[in-house]
Amino acid sequence: MRRGVDPILLRGGRPALRVGLIAATLSVAGATGIVYALKPVAPVDSLGVVYVLPVLVLSIYWGLGLGLLTALLSAAAFNFFHLPPVGRFTIADSRDWVGLLTFLGVALAASSIAELARTRTAEAIDRRREADLAVELARLLLGGGVLHDALALASRRLAEAIGAASASIELSSVEGDARRTAIALHEEAAQIGTLLVPADLQTAEAERLQTRIVPALESILAAALARERLQAEVVETASLRRSDEIKTAVLRSVSHDLRTPVTAIRAGGSALRSRGLSEHERDEVELGIIADATRLSQLIEKLLDLSRLQSGTAEPHPTWCAIDEVLREAVAHVEPDSTTFSFALDRDLPLLRADPTQLERAFGNLVENAARYASGKPVSLRARVVAGRLLVRIVDQGPGIAPSEHERIFTPFYRGSGTGSRPPDERGSGLGLTIAKQFIEANGGRIAVESLPGQGTSFVVSFPLELAADDAALAHSPAGAS
Repeated sequence: MRRGVDPILLRGGRPALRVGLIAATLSVAGATGIVYALKPVAPVDSLGVVYVLPVLVLSIYWGLGLGLLTALLSAAAFNFFHLPPVGRFTIADSRDWVGLLTFLGVALAASSIAELARTRTAEAIDRRREADLAVELARLLLGGGVLHDALALASRRLAEAIGAASASIELSSVEGDARRTAIALHEEAAQIGTLLVPADLQTAEAERLQTRIVPALESILAAALARERLQAEVVETASLRRSDEIKTAVLRSVSHDLRTPVTAIRAGGSALRSRGLSEHERDEVELGIIADATRLSQLIEKLLDLSRLQSGTAEPHPTWCAIDEVLREAVAHVEPDSTTFSFALDRDLPLLRADPTQLERAFGNLVENAARYASGKPVSLRARVVAGRLLVRIVDQGPGIAPSEHERIFTPFYRGSGTGSRPPDERGSGLGLTIAKQFIEANGGRIAVESLPGQGTSFVVSFPLELAADDAALAHSPAGAS
C-alpha cells in the first residue's frame, strides 16, 4: 500500500483539497499585492507574469483542477484590480485574453507533467519496496534456519508489505473460504504451496500481489525447498557414513573382544582333557574358564544394552527406589578383586523415582570402571542432597583422566588414547561408561567427570528430586559405612 511522503519530491498522494483552496486564495492575494508594489517600476501589462508562479505551484501540488481554478482567480484578480477599467470585471483590451489563456495553458501543462512525475515516482517506490520485500523473503527463507519457522516470519513480513491484517504461506494445497483468498504457488507445473490473504484485500493491492509479488515468492520458495531437500540429503549421507564408521568400529572391537575369551575357553577346555594335569592345575584352568565365560557374558550384556539404547527400545520403567540399595546392589555384581568399597551416604536420603534396574546397571559400570583403575586402593561411593538434587559420587584414587578426554570417555568403544595419565584400557570393552551415561540420562539424570592427572577421578551423577504427595514424608533408612 502506498504511503504519502513529502510532496515537494512529488511522492505520495496530493495534499488535502481544503489546504489547496486556502493556498490558492492566499497565493492569488499575494501575487496581487506584488503587482501593486511593482506598478511604479514596470508596465501593468507585463506584470501579469507574477500570477504564473501560483498557477504553476498549485498545478504541481494539487493537479489540473485546482490549477485551472487558480488561473481563473488570477485572471479575475488581475483584471479587477489592475487592468482598466479598474474595479470592474471587464476586459477592454484583447491582450488581456492572451494573458488568461496563458494562465490556463500553464496550468494544464504543469499539472499534466506533475501527475506524470508523481505516477512514475510512485511506481519506482513500489518497485523498490517489492525488491526490498523479495530480498527480505529470500533472507528469511534461505537463511539456513528451520523452513517452518521461517515461513511464519515471512508471512508476517508479507502481510505488512501489502497492508493486510494477516497472510499465511503454506507448503500444501489449501482451499480459500469466505475470509481468505487462496493463491496457488507453483514451480513450473507443480504446486509447491499456497498463499492465503484476506478476501477483502483492496483491488489494487490484490493485482499488485498477483502480478509482482507472487512470482518472486514462487521462485524464492522453490529455492528454499530445494535447499531443504539438499540439506536433508547431506545430513542423511553424513548419518549413513557415521553409521558405517560405527558399525565398522563395533565389528572390529567385538570381534577382538569375543575372540579373546572364546580362545581362552577353548584352550582351557582342551587342557582339561589332558590327563597330566594335577588337581591344583585343573582347578586353576576351571577358574580361568569361568572367568572368561563371565567376561564373555558381560560383554554380550553390554552389547545388548547398547543396542537397545541406540534403537530407543530401552524405555525406563520408573518406580520409587532407594539409591543406597541401588548402589550396594551395583557393587555386589562387580567381580571380586583386591579393591574395597566404602559408602558415605547421608541419612534420610529421599526416594528416587527412576528405573532401579537401569540405575543398577549404570552404577555397576561406573563402579567396575573405578575398580579397574583403583590399583587396589579403596573406591568411595557418596550420596547426598544438594540444592534439590540427589548427588552421587563414585571416587577412585587412580591415575586420573586428562581434561582432553573428559568427553571422549563416554564414546562407544573408546578405551583411552594413552596420552593422558590413565593408560588405555586393555581389559574393558569401551562400552561401560557409554551405557552408564545413556541409562542415567534416560532416567532424567546427568553425569559429569571431575579429574586431574595423578589425583584420581570422580564421576558425579545427579538426579532431580520428585516426591509424590503420599511419599513426600518418606525417608529411607540410615546408611552406614562399610
